[in-house]
Amino acid sequence: MLSDPAPRPPTCYDPATPPHRDEQGVHVYDHATIRALLRDPQRVTSDVSEMITPEQRDHLHPVSTFVWATDRRTLSGCPGRHAALRSAMAPWFTAEAAAARATTAAEIAAEVAAEIPAMHVEAHTSGGSFDVYLDYALPTAVTYLADWLGIAPSDVTYAVDDQLAAGDMFASWPPLAAPEMDEYYRELMSRPGLTGVAAEARDLVRAGTLTERESWGTLYAISVSAVATATTATLTVGLALENDLWPRMADPAQARPAVEEALRLGTPFPQASRFAREPFTVGDVAVQPGDQVLMWLTAANRDIPGPHRQPLDRFDPGRDTADHLGWGLGYHRCGGLHHARTTAVAAVTTLAQRCPDLTMAGPWKRYVGIDDGYVAAPAITLPDRSPPIPR
Repeated sequence: MLSDPAPRPPTCYDPATPPHRDEQGVHVYDHATIRALLRDPQRVTSDVSEMITPEQRDHLHPVSTFVWATDRRTLSGCPGRHAALRSAMAPWFTAEAAAARATTAAEIAAEVAAEIPAMHVEAHTSGGSFDVYLDYALPTAVTYLADWLGIAPSDVTYAVDDQLAAGDMFASWPPLAAPEMDEYYRELMSRPGLTGVAAEARDLVRAGTLTERESWGTLYAISVSAVATATTATLTVGLALENDLWPRMADPAQARPAVEEALRLGTPFPQASRFAREPFTVGDVAVQPGDQVLMWLTAANRDIPGPHRQPLDRFDPGRDTADHLGWGLGYHRCGGLHHARTTAVAAVTTLAQRCPDLTMAGPWKRYVGIDDGYVAAPAITLPDRSPPIPR
């Protein structure tokens, strides 16, 4: 496909790939096993806080503390910070909170579109090119997140750039932060007039509910979701264009299932990594406590059970995607999924309304990272081909 929904090796998208072990850990691909592990706090966890020294604790990368909020137990089985952190953050992530910002998301998408010369009336009448991801979807996601968090767009891209520099996985887990990152977030949280989620997180620190690093982790983790959100929107645009469904995307009611199906098929967040708490077996592979288990959501999403339209490696917005794992599952479900959906749908519908004659201007190319984003997604607005009005 020109939209490049599968940038990784074919095995990463094949649910029939057998479980195996390599230097990273144990890899799992089928939907049933991954679904069970994501819902099982007894067998796996990402809370490895007991593995670090007191000195390391003072230098943890912000993403570590946020990830630990997704687990109910530590590696040894002690209750983690899950309950306290999830309760504190829950009001930010509800469907109602995201729905209340739907108009804001649409306004931001329109403002970003207005800054792209190819979308201006003069360019549209003669044809103009732009990059759907770099010029439109990513700036829309970054601006939305900055507005919601109450920080500057440059603060969002600071986190995005840091994650991109890590490649397709942090070199070690848990990662440590450079002193410069500590200073950056310390200064950010001390700014006068802070608003949004950032201000609420700062207040939770002052109340003793969150630690300083947990507040940084909140901002970092939400900021880097810009990549997955923008990639989902871009994938939806590309897949709709390739399948002659683009005119329908101007209708939010049709864009929503298309966004969900694009997420299932292209899964920007390719794999979920956890650590085993107790011994168990997957296929012929024995998993031992402390082993890293890499669950390939890219493959599991092409292995959805039930009466779904086949094949699962094709784009079908009419498909029942209720069981896909692109957002995670259970207490490992993505906290910001409602905001990501809202932003992606707004980006797709706004573009479809402004550029009904959009077409791909060549192959699109994704990169492989912690989130698989886009290197290029060239598109062109075709000249207005409507017949002249008779005089």
